Amino acid sequence: MKKKIKLIIILFISFHVYGQENKTLSEALWERAQNCYAMFEDSDGDGKVDYDEIIDDSKNGYLKVSGTYPTCGCTCESTIAAYKTNSDAYVFVDKNSWNCSWRKNITSSKSLNKIFPFDFESDGFFSKKIENTTHHATFYLDIEIPKTGTDTKVSIKMIPFGLHIKSKKNIEFGYSEALGYSSISHYPTLIYNIVKDLQDEETLNHLLNSRFDEISNQDMKLINESVNDKNYFKNKVELIKYLKELKCKYDLYTKIKHESLVLGWNREKGIFYIKTKGSSPKKVSFLNFLKTAEYWSAMC
Repeated sequence: MKKKIKLIIILFISFHVYGQENKTLSEALWERAQNCYAMFEDSDGDGKVDYDEIIDDSKNGYLKVSGTYPTCGCTCESTIAAYKTNSDAYVFVDKNSWNCSWRKNITSSKSLNKIFPFDFESDGFFSKKIENTTHHATFYLDIEIPKTGTDTKVSIKMIPFGLHIKSKKNIEFGYSEALGYSSISHYPTLIYNIVKDLQDEETLNHLLNSRFDEISNQDMKLINESVNDKNYFKNKVELIKYLKELKCKYDLYTKIKHESLVLGWNREKGIFYIKTKGSSPKKVSFLNFLKTAEYWSAMC
């Protein structure tokens, strides 16, 4: 009886592996896109699933799906490419985005740390290791999935202010509201509501150093209104506390040496390598940095 059970298990595993290995490339890509594509519905009743964009070159190793799903106009997008190895196997790399859950990430059919065997921080974007004293990631890795070829451009972008992704690294492969939301997530948005109307570039520096008498009357009025409103900050001390957290992110941003990297694909080893490095980002003031940043906000 035990031998029969063991034989059944072996046969089941064999058929499962056989099925996986004998999927067409197109089937494998569409399977990876189902988390997003399966959310789309036939909202107009014409018998067809409604979507915003589908680029289907899956037979050649590229697929992109994006669209809106119920409710509240939530959207998702998934872009997938297949990178071939010398053994005629494929490594799949996916770029995923879900707007209502504030989620963006990169996933792969193999461990991301194995296909990216280098340090994006010290070997790439910063050209040196920078200690993470906040114990939270500041950046996420953004990848441009190539439609043709294997050269792949990657860049780092700021994790939306208000989401605190616990990490020992400054750069993570993604972020989500589920992992980063906390009771203080709304404070950066409150700061943005102040800085968007500030006129003097030096106001933030004066505020950070408690030099209130050096702040213009117009800007000081905005600040005072924010600390006297129960929906904003208790006092200037609390405002400065959260402003300093954003200043730390700005200081790290100014240390970026390369805004982007182009990765090559090593077919023999099935891994990426850094092929070229881009230029430094344009200098921006702390005020403009805050004015142009992305901020977390509650969504349905």
